[in-house]
Amino acid sequence: MTDNQIHPAAARLAPGAGAADVLVASSAMPASFRELRQDAAPGAVRQLFGGAPARAGQPEPELSGTGFTYRHDWGTRRGQWVLRLNWDVVQPPSRVLVAIGEGVPGGPPAGKFIGAARYTLHNVASRWNGVDIWVDIEWSSDISLYADYLIINP
Repeated sequence: MTDNQIHPAAARLAPGAGAADVLVASSAMPASFRELRQDAAPGAVRQLFGGAPARAGQPEPELSGTGFTYRHDWGTRRGQWVLRLNWDVVQPPSRVLVAIGEGVPGGPPAGKFIGAARYTLHNVASRWNGVDIWVDIEWSSDISLYADYLIINP
């Protein structure tokens, strides 16, 4: 069975909002949806960094080098966008992983949540001094878009 609840973030007021202010636009989860939870298979997990005994503390060769993480607030959006983030640590050979989602009011440190809007990430492309992503947000009004970037430079 599922826990069909509206995420608490969907009921928060915008920062500085008073009693007369309205709730921040959100795609809070509707009545019913299907959910599946599974445990990770411990034998299939591969540690990338740190002191894994089987690898004598050596990281996976494909992911060794310098790494960076960053959460970017792309503002309120809907529809399809190509978003170009300028960042001098990214180069064409960089490994770039991106996760997008609806942002909790309060800025990137407040986190993200799963609402009813569909956030789709179509493509990710590293380039000299930046990374470009193509996203699609299926919702009837503009809602927040946060993107998490993981950069690994071999």
